[in-house]
Amino acid sequence: MTLLLAALLINILLFTCQYRRERRSLLVAFFLLTTLLSLAALTGYIAINRPGTLFSQISLAVGALALIGLLFFPVFLIIGLFFSAIQMIRKEGHRLPQLLSLGLGLLYLVYLIVWPQQDQAFHNPWLSFLYIYASFCFTFTAGIFTLYSISNVLNQLKHPGRLYKYIIVLGSGLKKGREVTPLLASRIDKGILAFHANPGSSLILSGGQGDDEQLAEGEAMRNYALEQGVPKEQVLVENRSRNTKENLLFSRELIETREKGQASDPGHILLVTNRYHLLRALLLARELDIPCDGRGAPTKLYFSINAFIREWVTYVVIRKKFFMAVLGTGFFLLLFRTLLSGS
Repeated sequence: MTLLLAALLINILLFTCQYRRERRSLLVAFFLLTTLLSLAALTGYIAINRPGTLFSQISLAVGALALIGLLFFPVFLIIGLFFSAIQMIRKEGHRLPQLLSLGLGLLYLVYLIVWPQQDQAFHNPWLSFLYIYASFCFTFTAGIFTLYSISNVLNQLKHPGRLYKYIIVLGSGLKKGREVTPLLASRIDKGILAFHANPGSSLILSGGQGDDEQLAEGEAMRNYALEQGVPKEQVLVENRSRNTKENLLFSRELIETREKGQASDPGHILLVTNRYHLLRALLLARELDIPCDGRGAPTKLYFSINAFIREWVTYVVIRKKFFMAVLGTGFFLLLFRTLLSGS
C-alpha cells in the first residue's frame, strides 16, 4: 500500500508540474492518465484488503462502472463515428474529408468484429504476424489519439485570474467570398467575449485572402466585430496568412510592432479558434515559441467529430517521423520474431 500511495503522489506531482509549466503537450494527458491509474490501483487494493467498509464498497462500484465504460467504449466510439459520418454526408456532401469518420468507423468494425473471428490467422505464422502487427498499430495510434483528445480538453480550461493583452482569433473560409460563416462567427464571438473580459486588450483578427474570396478573411472578421460593438481602435487585422502557422507568425509580428519602443510587458496572449482545432494550433504556437493560452468556440457535434479526426490526421502527418520510427521498429521486431519461430 505504501508503494501505491507513493506512486499516486509522484504522479500527482508530475501532472501538476507539467500542467503549470507547459500544458500544450501530450505529456500532460499522459501524467493525468498515470495519476488516475495509480488512484484506481490504490482504491482497488483498499477495497480488496479491507472489505465491508463504505470506502471499499464505493471503490468497487466506481471500478465496476469504469470497467463497463472501458468494455463498451469501442461500441460508443463506432456509433459516434457513424453518426458523424451520416450527418456530414447529409449536410456537407460526399467529399473525401467528410468521409473520414465513416472510414475510421469501418476500420474499427473490421478490426474489432470481423478480423478476430478468422481463427486461421492464429494457425498461419504470417497471418498471425499481420494480425499482431495490426493490433500493435491499432493500440499505439489509439493510445496517442486518446492522449491527444485529453490534452485538447485540458487546454480548454481557463487559467483563473489570468488577464490577456492580446486576443488572436484565427480565421477560416468565407461564405460567398466575403461573408463570415457561422463557424467563423463562433470564433469571433468567443474572441469578443474574451475581449470584454480583459479590459484594455486588443483583438487580432487573422486570416488572408483565398483564391475564391473577394476580400481577406481578417477584413471580413473586422467588419463583423465592429458590427458587434468592438471599438475600431482596439481591433488589429492580419490579412496575409494562408494557414494556421502563418496566422501565428504574422499575428506575432503585429504584436511586436505594436509593442516596439514601449516599456510595458506585452503580457499574456490568448488564442481563439474552434475546440476541435485548438490543440494543434497551440502545439504550433509552442513550436514557434509563442507563449499563449487557448480558448475554444463550440461547434455542432456531428461536425466536431469529423473535424477533430481531420486535425488528428494532420497531427500524425506533422509527427510522421516519430510515428514511422515507432511503427517501423515494431514491424521489424515482430518480423524477426516470426522468422525465428518459423526456423
